[in-house]
Amino acid sequence: MTNRKPKIFNGWMYTAGSRQPDRNLLAYPEKISLPENSSPAYAKQPVGKPRIPVVFWLLLTISVSLVIGTVLLSNDMKHLRTIDRYFRFGLFSYEVKPPPPKALPRPTPSASVRLPLHATEPPTAQTASAFLRTWRVSGAAMCAALRDAGIQTSEWAAASFNANTFECYFEHSGKREKDQLPSSIFVIVRGDAAGTISNMRVKIVNPQTDQNGQLDPNILRIFEVMLNQPQWLDFHEALNAIKNLRDIKEDGFGASITFSREVLNPDRYNFTLSLDAAPGPQTRTRNYFSDRTWLPSPEPTVETDPAQPAPPSAQ
Repeated sequence: MTNRKPKIFNGWMYTAGSRQPDRNLLAYPEKISLPENSSPAYAKQPVGKPRIPVVFWLLLTISVSLVIGTVLLSNDMKHLRTIDRYFRFGLFSYEVKPPPPKALPRPTPSASVRLPLHATEPPTAQTASAFLRTWRVSGAAMCAALRDAGIQTSEWAAASFNANTFECYFEHSGKREKDQLPSSIFVIVRGDAAGTISNMRVKIVNPQTDQNGQLDPNILRIFEVMLNQPQWLDFHEALNAIKNLRDIKEDGFGASITFSREVLNPDRYNFTLSLDAAPGPQTRTRNYFSDRTWLPSPEPTVETDPAQPAPPSAQ
């Protein structure tokens, strides 16, 4: 049997015709080394990463810059201005716009009102009415106002000839002088038991006048009280005509004022103030607001604060 010398190569032991790993060599791999005269082809070469050309990086940088520039400069540099305002670079100058005006509050819609049919239909002649005055002063108050002005009338009382008629009157006669009539004044206010005035009359004979022919102020005061107490302000021209002894006649809403000189006796003057409803619309108005239909309104009272003490009574 031929003795073959084993050969060792890369941790394997070769004998004649067989290949067996050397257990000792495998247990100590650090002791294995190549022979000094081994070929460099058998040495292990390190594997290096592939290098990217510089041109590629340059083209990529240019492309990204173009995309960013396009985004920033598009739409009138809107995105660039946004970045400038956010980081406060101060690249652009901005106009300070005043705040928009505040919107006024909308008015609340008006509530819808449904009118009844008779409010829009034209009135018929059979049911039409008209404005009508009313006395805003009672007969007793009128007589008291005349007395306060110096005309000493009687008290408001029933007439001697008719118990349903109430009146107060004033009469004054002067001295007769030669061929002239004596100056006289007669005043009477008439009404009913409820105090509603029906008419007021004044008769003056040969009244005293000044150098301008105007009525004596003491007599004129009678007409001032009679025209002011009812508070009818549209008869302001009547007092001026009476002051100058001129004839005048005015009518309005049922009231009638007449001041005239007698034809046969030029020194006699008659004054009448009455309130009479004309037939038709004014009569319907008076009947509708009659006291027989409506209750009288209460007299106005002054409300007092319960916290305040009551005024002391006169002793």
